[in-house]
Amino acid sequence: MNALVVGAGPSGAQIARLLAKQGYDVELFEEHVQVGRPIACTGIVTRALFEFLPKDESYIVNELRAVRIFSPSGKTLEIPMHEYVICREKFDTWMVRRAQDAGVKLHLRHKFVEAKDNKAKFKNGERSIEKEFDILIGADGPFSAVARSAGLLEGRQYYIGSQATVKGEFEPNVFLTFFGKCAPGFFAWAVPEGKNLSRVGVASKKHVHVFFDMLREQFGGEIIERQAGPIPIYDGARSVQKGNIYLVGDAAGVVKNTTGGGIITGIWSANILAMALEKGKNYSKLLRPLRKELWLHKKIRETLDKFSDDDYERLVRYMSSERVKRILAYYPREYPSRFLWRLFIAEPRFVTFARRLW
Repeated sequence: MNALVVGAGPSGAQIARLLAKQGYDVELFEEHVQVGRPIACTGIVTRALFEFLPKDESYIVNELRAVRIFSPSGKTLEIPMHEYVICREKFDTWMVRRAQDAGVKLHLRHKFVEAKDNKAKFKNGERSIEKEFDILIGADGPFSAVARSAGLLEGRQYYIGSQATVKGEFEPNVFLTFFGKCAPGFFAWAVPEGKNLSRVGVASKKHVHVFFDMLREQFGGEIIERQAGPIPIYDGARSVQKGNIYLVGDAAGVVKNTTGGGIITGIWSANILAMALEKGKNYSKLLRPLRKELWLHKKIRETLDKFSDDDYERLVRYMSSERVKRILAYYPREYPSRFLWRLFIAEPRFVTFARRLW
């Protein structure tokens, strides 16, 4: 059996490695000239990452100890939170090397074109290449060409993120989040790589560059690098399989609507697909535990989307409870099923926000 994996990001490298370990003949295709470039990611992850992968200092840029939340009026709340900033280029390269060590063959500068009759077509410069497959896996990001070819892309919605690496002076172990008019419908952030560099950005459904310019007014310093890219919005009903074609990661839309984060959930989806193929199980059914968590993230986002500035002020005030802060510090945000009910017990006034959904 052979498997073609399109996209050499974390979820693609993970599923390629796992299938190679199962005995598949696996080829991994990446359209760019280098793994991990270009960058379109903030690179902040919780410790939940190490439930899925070994911790390796080679890809860790910084360790964070707290988040500072800014309300629309400028009031702040700081919550202890141990998280990590990773270098996506180093992380993706590390993931791909693990896949290669398992026997995966990597092809750079191979752009997927279409799949038909168990044959996948790629462009490598001016050359057209055709490969037969038993299994085709799309791990090729939010605008997945594999999903489009299989008729699985239609109707998707996206946020657009705009981010810059800024040179200046920053608190090295505290990341910042901003709510309100600078990021309507989402939030803005500043994630330090150290005391002299920070990843400053914002996401929104529209006018993102206008909001980025507003955010930049709060930060001096020189822009070292700019990035922008789409963030899939999880809708809960997206099909992730058509016959022997499967989707993982951003291509499958398995992203947390609260934060736009998809590294860990993408790797999780790859693990689930590997298990489904190994055991002959239904991929969509095995995704249910992940989908349950993403559904809760979706409901939280739908609640936040109805917030006024006054609601955000109240939210920050309610979150200042020491019991609430301990809960948020202890549970990784990948698993809202583990902490939401605890938050309602610790601060019953949160229920007033949940009622907005009905």
